[in-house]
Amino acid sequence: MKKQKGIKFLCDLCGELLEEGRPRFICRGEIFCAFDGLEIEEDLERSSESVRAEIERLIRELEKRTEEDLRDEVHFPFRLDLCRKCRDRIYRALKPGGELEIKN
Repeated sequence: MKKQKGIKFLCDLCGELLEEGRPRFICRGEIFCAFDGLEIEEDLERSSESVRAEIERLIRELEKRTEEDLRDEVHFPFRLDLCRKCRDRIYRALKPGGELEIKN
């Protein structure tokens, strides 16, 4: 039986073709907004005009951004197919005391 050609994968960071039969690494994760509570004592002392002005300012800021951008700021799950070189770069960046920059 003849072996069929499968799906081709590219490294999501450098674009290298990940050849069939060679190691392909998958990196999964998520970035999400952590909420540590709300300080309302200070807000109770603010005037209603001040609170209204702040709400209007926030609405104007939000209207400048796309729905996707706002959603991704709150929760961004991801999955990357990686070659060995890019896997090693991410590993070095994420391990304790590692390099903090991931450059292409």
